[in-house]
Order: sequence, then structure tokens, then C-alpha cells
Amino acid sequence: MKVKDYFKEHKWIIPVAIAAGVLIITAIVIAVYSSGHFARGTKVNGIDVSGMSVKQLQKRIGEYSINVKERKIDEKSRDESFFEETIKGRDIGLAVGDAQPLYDILKDQGFIKFFAGDKKDYEISHTLSYDKDLLAKEVSALKGASATDGTEAVSASIAEYTEGKGYEIVSEQQGDILDEQATCEAIEKAVASLKESVDLSREKAYKKPEFTSESDVLKDAVETLNRYVSTEITYKFGDDTVVLDGTRINKWIKIKKDNTVKLRRNKVEKFVQELHRKYDTVFTNRKFKTAYGDTVTVYGGDYGWWMNTVKETDKLVKLIQKGAVKERTPEYRQTAVSYGDKDYGDTYAEVDLSGQHVFVVKDGKVVFDTACVTGNESQGHATPAGTYGITYKQRNATLRGENYETPVSYWMPFNGGIGFHDAYWRSRFGGTLYRTGGSHGCVNLPPSSAKKIYSLVEQGTPVICYHRSGSSSKTTTDSSSKPSVTKKPTVTKKPTATKKPKLAKKPKAKKKPKATKKPKAKKKPKLAKKPTTTKQPETTKKPETSEDEE
Repeated sequence: MKVKDYFKEHKWIIPVAIAAGVLIITAIVIAVYSSGHFARGTKVNGIDVSGMSVKQLQKRIGEYSINVKERKIDEKSRDESFFEETIKGRDIGLAVGDAQPLYDILKDQGFIKFFAGDKKDYEISHTLSYDKDLLAKEVSALKGASATDGTEAVSASIAEYTEGKGYEIVSEQQGDILDEQATCEAIEKAVASLKESVDLSREKAYKKPEFTSESDVLKDAVETLNRYVSTEITYKFGDDTVVLDGTRINKWIKIKKDNTVKLRRNKVEKFVQELHRKYDTVFTNRKFKTAYGDTVTVYGGDYGWWMNTVKETDKLVKLIQKGAVKERTPEYRQTAVSYGDKDYGDTYAEVDLSGQHVFVVKDGKVVFDTACVTGNESQGHATPAGTYGITYKQRNATLRGENYETPVSYWMPFNGGIGFHDAYWRSRFGGTLYRTGGSHGCVNLPPSSAKKIYSLVEQGTPVICYHRSGSSSKTTTDSSSKPSVTKKPTVTKKPTATKKPKLAKKPKAKKKPKATKKPKAKKKPKLAKKPTTTKQPETTKKPETSEDEE
């Protein structure tokens, strides 16, 4: 059979052959094309290279540019607007790096993957290269990088103290000045994927406030501040009430630049010193109404309220740090009977140094009085005027000084080594004996009077020693163990409007016994000199040895 006849009988062969040829040619074309182009869906380091050849990729990179979206903030209104600037790839030296890994991908994909698609993101190194110095230069040229034209970010801060609210955090404010390092990193990330744009606000590429409202240091500071100003300490000084609260404490607090909080101790100490100056009465002069009814000024003495300002400052600092709310009595070195001008109260002993007389007052009434002998004026041992307090009481004490030891039955010191005691060696009291024959500072008493006073006073009982101008008393003798001393002392010049003190009932006087020979007096011991200071010891402990300022 001829070929011609064969094809006539098999007409289908020619179309099939043509189709097969077309397919073969197409396959060859596709195979050739696929060998040089990336399959559909292919990505390299995040860059979509579908259908691109390596040369086309290189061309695209050469024409690449990225839009940089920046923000602008009005410094006054804080209104926000946006603008864009462009960075071209060629300006940063952008190029394909080593192309061999790209050709390896093409070889790996082959015809089948190209036809079916290859949804794979290939990670290879050195796909793109650029000059970091050129990129940094381009970033520096961006408008947002200029601190001169930009608006600074403002850190969150702590608002000033407001009564009733305390302290609060003021929120931070964002600025529009770029953080160049963060900007470079954001652009590098976008360029690596050949992204068309980058939003620097979204990438947080701006200089940040040092502190935000969520900063722990700010939260801790506000918590501490509000605890301090929540303090309420109430002091009561008699009829006066002093309240320490946040309205004053907030002025004592320093907030440092790093937002840590400091309570200024010197400010607390100044407040305590104000209390000390206003309410302490130790070493002050006092107006005193005597048993005679007249008023004298009593100078000095170590009796009275005496605040321990160091301890009180320490305690107050701790209370403020805790935010304490309480009523408080200050730390004292020593206390008095009551607050106010009459801090010695209504129970005390008074010594009339001019009239040489002692009165014991209980609840405002004279319950006992006696003549006495005080310090020798001619020898410079005058008993100091002032307001003091009984330091302690002791029976059968031995008073020691230079070159002497003197036993006494009743010893009641009130001013260092100066105190009340019985003077059994004396037979006369009162008058002007003290001027040339007085003691070394102590208040000498008839033995029976010392016993009585010992029973009436306690540790801490105020002792008020004073002078009255133009007054003196008669000398009395110590006979029959009870001195005739309940009589009002003789006053040479009666002060104006002085009243006779209300005295305890005068005991029935015994008949004066016939004078007996005065017993041989013990040789009067040499006495120690009067101390030059009258400062009260800080504690009321009995000294190891008592010096009799006899």
C-alpha cells in the first residue's frame, strides 16, 4: 500500500502528529524557559520572584526604591501628621550578591515544579547587598532625623501634690525625632524583602521617652509619695493640738531626676526643732506666784519639758515612711507635770532664798513650811535660783566631798549635788546665817523638817528657788526636835499686795525647854566646792556618790 493511500485511510495520524509536535515544542520551550525563570509562588528571603529570571531580579533591584513614612508633631498642640520620603536602592549600593544560589534554586525547581508552582520561601545568604554607611547617610538626611526641626519626646512625670488627691502620673508624649539606629534597622528589614514602603511609627523607630506611665520606677515612686503624704500625726501640748499631715510633709519630699523619692531628714528635724522651741520649758524663766502671794520671776533651772529632738526626728521619719495615722507624745529627755506656763503644776516645794524659808505646796495649798539655811554667799556658794525637780530620795545617805564624809538621815537632791537634807549640826536656821555661815549650796533643814519634807515630796516633784527683793527672816532655833518655824517669816519691807500664805495648822507649841548645854558639835567637815553647773543629768538614776554641797 502506498503511503498516500495509507494516510487516506488513517487521516487521524496527521493531526495527532501535529499536536504531538506542538506539545513537544511547547515542552521544549517551557523546559528552556523554566530553566531560567523561577516557578510560580517562589520567594527568596521573602522576595516574590515568581516568573522572574535572575537578570530580571537584578534589574528590579537596580530600579528599587522604598517610601519611608514619617510623622510630624506640632510642638504646641501635639497634633500629628504624616509625610513620606524616598530612598533609592542605588543610593545605598543595593545589588544582588552572589547569584549562584539563585541559579541553584532554578536548577532544583525543574520543569515539573515550574509547571505545578513552588510555594516555597528559600532562605539563602547574601541575596542582596548594600552599603550600610550609605544607608546611614540616607537616614541622617531624612527630615525626621533633625533634632533642630523636630519635637522632642516628653517623659511621663509625677504631677505636683494636690490636697485630697496626692500625687498622680502625667502621661508621656511621643516626639517626631528619629532614632537613627532603629530607623536603619527598620529600613534594612524592609529592603531585604524589597518592600515598597516602611512606616516608621509602626516600626517604633522614634526616640522614646525615658519614662512612660507604665514604668515601674514611676509607679513605685507614686506609691511611696502617696504613702508618705497619707501620714497624720497628732501632737497634743496641753490645750494646743499640732497635726502633721500631707499638706506639710509634701514639702519635705524630693523627687530625683531618676524618679526615686527621698524624704529630707533635715526638714523633719526642722519641724521637731519648732516643736522644741515652742513647747519645751527647760532652762526657761518663769513667772511664779509665791506662797506670800506676790509674783516673782524665777530664772533658769533644768526643770521642765525637754524634748529629745534627735530621737523624735528618727521616730518621725520612720512613721512618715510607714504612712502612720496616730496620736503621738514626743520623745523626751525629761517631762514636767503639765503643759503651759505653769508646767510645775500645783504640787511643789518652793525655797525663798531671800527669806530663808521652805514651803511645801500640795494641790495649791501650803501644807508645811520651815526655816532653812542655804548656800554661803560670802564664799561664793549661794544656792542657785531656778526651777528644778527632785532627782531621787535616799534615807541614811553619806555625803562625800573633799576631805569629808557627812552622814545624813534624809537626802533629796534636786540640782546636781545640791539638795534638801537634815543638818543636825546646826541649832539655828533662817535669818541671815546663810550670808556668812551658809552651806556650800545645799538647803540645810532642821532634822524634823527634813523628815516631814521627805514624806511629802517624790522623785520629780518640782523645786522652785527664788529671790524676793527686800525680804529676810528671823533666825529660829532648832529646839525640841520641832522648830518653831511655822510662823510667817519676818519681811523687812513688805511687798505691795503680798498676802500671808495659807499655812498648815500650826502645831501646839511646846514650852520652850530650859536651855541645855549645847552638845559638843562634831567638827564641821571641810566642804566641797559648789559645782559650777546646774545641768540636770539626763537620767534620774542615783549617782554612785553624793556630794553634799552642805
